[in-house]
Amino acid sequence: MADNNNVNLLNEKLKAKEAAEAANNVSNENEPMKLDDAARVKVLSPSRLVAKRFFRNKLAMVGLVILITLFVFCFLGPLFYPYGQTQKFTSTGYLDLDYAVSGVPSTYDKYVLNEEEMKDVKNYVDSFIIEINKADSSVTEMDFKRGNDKYRLIRLGEDLYSVSKTAGYVGKIDTLTESITEGTFDEATAARLMEARNNKETEFTIGDINYTLVYGSKNEGTKIYADFAPETVTEGLLASKLVFDEHSPDAEISDEFKIAALRALYGDLKFTADGKEYTIENNEGEDLIKDSAGNVIFGISRYSITGVDGQDTFTIDFKKTFVSVIEAMEAAGERESKFTYLVPQIDPETLKYVYDENGVLQLQEEELTVVRKTVASEVRYYAKYNQLKERYSIHDAPSSRHILGTDGDGYDVLSRIMYGGRISLIVGFVVVILETILGVIMGGIAGFFGGWVDTLIMRLVDIFYCIPTMPIMIIIASVFDQMKMPPYERLMWMMVVLGILGWSGIARLVRGQILSLREQEFMTAAEATGLKTSRRIFKHLVPNVMPQLIVSMTMGLGGVILLESTLSYLGLGVKHPYATWGNIINSVSDINAMQDYVYIWLPVGILICLAVIAFNFVGDGLRDAFDPKMKR
Repeated sequence: MADNNNVNLLNEKLKAKEAAEAANNVSNENEPMKLDDAARVKVLSPSRLVAKRFFRNKLAMVGLVILITLFVFCFLGPLFYPYGQTQKFTSTGYLDLDYAVSGVPSTYDKYVLNEEEMKDVKNYVDSFIIEINKADSSVTEMDFKRGNDKYRLIRLGEDLYSVSKTAGYVGKIDTLTESITEGTFDEATAARLMEARNNKETEFTIGDINYTLVYGSKNEGTKIYADFAPETVTEGLLASKLVFDEHSPDAEISDEFKIAALRALYGDLKFTADGKEYTIENNEGEDLIKDSAGNVIFGISRYSITGVDGQDTFTIDFKKTFVSVIEAMEAAGERESKFTYLVPQIDPETLKYVYDENGVLQLQEEELTVVRKTVASEVRYYAKYNQLKERYSIHDAPSSRHILGTDGDGYDVLSRIMYGGRISLIVGFVVVILETILGVIMGGIAGFFGGWVDTLIMRLVDIFYCIPTMPIMIIIASVFDQMKMPPYERLMWMMVVLGILGWSGIARLVRGQILSLREQEFMTAAEATGLKTSRRIFKHLVPNVMPQLIVSMTMGLGGVILLESTLSYLGLGVKHPYATWGNIINSVSDINAMQDYVYIWLPVGILICLAVIAFNFVGDGLRDAFDPKMKR
């Protein structure tokens, strides 16, 4: 009976306590709850507490908004923007372009008469002509050697030279048979050659002919070289800088015609070629070639006149006018002159030549400017005027078509900033993830096992701390350049290298945290339950380090993006034509370009700064949110 009374008494006291607590809750339900309120701590989980603290951090929110905006801009923007990162744009306009170029040819045209005799020397004739021109003007002949062969260079005129072979290979003495097996010699000459060969002579004379013996192996035998008899020496090659200009549109010219004309120019001014007779007359300083009917077929000039594409499509009248301007400039010592001439008319719509109903090319008068330039130590004259052309939209200012203008290659700047941001942000995340994975593995092993394992890994960390990142990247980039590695494959390797070079800091952080955690009660309990070592490290220790890892990764992202931009700016990252924020700035790296094209580099620089600052803001916010002592 007494027991029942005690139970009833206890129940009554519990009910009274519950009623008092309920009444107290009703009276305080309108009071604000504090962050450190015990009741609230019971309600909120640790993750919710971290989130609450993070979202109350105004700078962290600013950074988060910036990052979301950047990601939307870089990853979703190209889906709606009409232009690609490698799409070039063109426009029609007037450009001051070269129309024709003239000058004395820098090399000599070679007309080979005997290919067998000239095959070893025809590529070296220019150098020997330079030598004879350096000599006294009275020197018209010069002998020279090429190997064991001898040649004679003769100046036939101011711009015409002849080359003949005067000595060369004439026979061979076989070592095994002890006889002359190649070449034809009389009995006395053959006996003297054998005697000279037995006496190991190298040079000797038989009659008026000089001989040279070149001794080889048993299989090669002894080669015989000799001067040719004067009556057997024939012209093997003609070299000239003179240019043949067509006066008749139907005229055809052959090497036989040119050789005969060049010889006649410094001879009797008459020649026969292709079965026809021709004469050469000088008219106001121009040498004209006429056929038997007196029609002018070709002109001979010392000036070569071609278009900028190397093609000769100009009329003889234009060439004569151009040459007269050049000669006047040379006489007056001028570097620039002007003349007016008729040039083909261009349709502004189609950018093609305009023809009338009869198919006649329409001409329009233009003022051409002739400029004297020295290119590779050679004098050239360029005639240019404003021509209507389709051109790349290079460095166009911002407009409704291109919001941020175009760059030096005709690409849309805004489009390249979007695509470049993709690469820069992806590089940042991939590199940080690689660094974290390597750092967690190495730091976790070092902190858990300690001893010699810890010492070994920490010395490895010290080594990686000492590796200079920038010089290593310069060396690797030069290797990639030598291998001609594709841009995106190059990008992958660059991320791997940066990840390998940057894991040491995270490893040191993880090691320090694990050293303090491995001795706590929950790890002792885990060890007592018989869990495997890998499970204890990565299931119990590493998750307790995650807050610090998240903060480290977030704050490291900005640094990686900055490093990638620096590498691309230096030409060590992604190569043209693919864009990154760094190589966009690199495209306007000189001081004049930076002054003229602010609209290219300034937006990219602002985005880089925003990305780095935003990641730092978010990192600071996460650090404060994960700090259990932080109270707001």
